[in-house]
Amino acid sequence: MKKILAMFAVFFMMLAFNAANAAVYSDVPANYWANKEITAVVNDNVLPLVAKNTFAPTKEVTRSDFNSALLRTLGHGKANLSDRNPFSDVVSSRADYGDILLSSKLGLIYGYNDGTFKPDRIMTKSEAASVISHITKDFKGNPKSLAPFADKADIPAWAVAQYAKTIDLDVYVNYPDADKLLPNKNLNRAEAAVLLYKLKQKLGAVKDQYLNKETLLRTEHLNETKKAEVNEVQITNLRKIVLAENIIRGYFDTYFTSKDAEVGDEVIFTAKHDIYTEEGTLVIPADTKMKAHITSIEGKKWWNKNDKVTVEFETLTLPNGVVVPFNAEVLNHDGVLTENRWAKPLGYTVGGAVLGGGAGVGLAAADGADGSGHFCRGVAIGTPVGAGVGLLTGLTTPGRTYKANTGDYVWLKLTQDLSIPE
Repeated sequence: MKKILAMFAVFFMMLAFNAANAAVYSDVPANYWANKEITAVVNDNVLPLVAKNTFAPTKEVTRSDFNSALLRTLGHGKANLSDRNPFSDVVSSRADYGDILLSSKLGLIYGYNDGTFKPDRIMTKSEAASVISHITKDFKGNPKSLAPFADKADIPAWAVAQYAKTIDLDVYVNYPDADKLLPNKNLNRAEAAVLLYKLKQKLGAVKDQYLNKETLLRTEHLNETKKAEVNEVQITNLRKIVLAENIIRGYFDTYFTSKDAEVGDEVIFTAKHDIYTEEGTLVIPADTKMKAHITSIEGKKWWNKNDKVTVEFETLTLPNGVVVPFNAEVLNHDGVLTENRWAKPLGYTVGGAVLGGGAGVGLAAADGADGSGHFCRGVAIGTPVGAGVGLLTGLTTPGRTYKANTGDYVWLKLTQDLSIPE
């Protein structure tokens, strides 16, 4: 018995170890030093994944990368400006063209004296500290804040005051050695994630001129179903807000049966098609995943009580990896997954009518010698009797198991507003 218990203990320890080291993304384990910050900036669409389930934490960050991520941190959506381009090395075909022009317009990240922006140049940690110091409210950093760091002398002269300010703000990163800033090191995506995460926690310290406050641009409408009491979608400069009471379709991602389900199991629904507003704005892209878990299962019972499965929705994951809260309920059958209560009784009724009619014909034929009128009399008597027996059987026997094939859908009603970032 002791050996068995010891084996179980080892088994559960291994499970715990594996769970602790499970990757949030394929290259970011759960125990990674910047796990929390990376997850946050991906979810906020500040720093997107470089590929499916891949963050590339050690990849170096260009000036353009940092500029676009900083704009998202400050609340700016994807820019599409037609302003004059002041930079000789920034062509309009670049995907980040609008972001670079917006940054120039705001005075966020400056170009160089020779009229270039050098968008593909790698950022150093000192340069990032300088930018953060520049956009935050004016105060003089305390030089003594640099004292704990063994490599403070390595900070370029032009960045000493800025570094002191970012340390006073606690918007800096000192990994892997807590007593070293590594100011001349090229900035990587994990370090950028930490800086931008910290900055977002302190937006009150950012100068108002750099912040983009949310503005309602227009109200549009979904037309997924006429059953919806509300169909409005608010479009702002930062996000799309699908108001509560809107109704959308959720398609089962895999085959589901209540027979094999347990409370706590995860159930995934998907958006099979792009969901647009009537006015043409894409709200929910195809392949968006809607995660729910089972909160209760009421098994089928006598008197035609079908299985009832209650699910609670948690999150909506966009194809680009962004995860947002998703609060919804199954629209039909009092918010549960269950078969139509009358499907089985009607099936039994039809089947009983057919069998009853056939039996009635046989009995009527056996009752006479010449057979005249026996068929009609048998159908007239046997059909309603068989149907009645079938209906009674359908209503009094146990109900049905709930089943859904991959691609089957249910209507989902939002119980809270759904916010989808730009």
